[in-house]
Amino acid sequence: MTTQPPAQPRKSYAERKAQAETFLRTHTLGIFATGRKSGGPQQSILRYTFRDNGDVVIASADSAAKVKNARKNPNVSLAVTDGPTCVVVYGEARLLQGAEAESYLGEAPGNGSQPGEPTLIVFTPSDWRWARLDG
Repeated sequence: MTTQPPAQPRKSYAERKAQAETFLRTHTLGIFATGRKSGGPQQSILRYTFRDNGDVVIASADSAAKVKNARKNPNVSLAVTDGPTCVVVYGEARLLQGAEAESYLGEAPGNGSQPGEPTLIVFTPSDWRWARLDG
């Protein structure tokens, strides 16, 4: 006769969100989605930073489609995966350039190796989704 181990208590939303935040901090590559003028999705595989203040920051340039799209429709998402674990965050992007971007970062921003004026895409996740945070 086999016995099942006792069930672990379900983690609270706050505990799961803290796990998701740690996951985002320990990863740097994700799939960023914006909306095209046609209404279809525009996705980019890119590097991001999840800052201690909870913001997602993406370095790009004003010539990039993701920046142009976010300027027209600031609703964005970022999906980060590692094996079966996935975290997706949604938010409203703001674009920072010049002195504003430098003040935000504490240094001059890069342009993500794209032509044009360096532009930061910054958003604070307002909605969270995750799967298999425990692996």
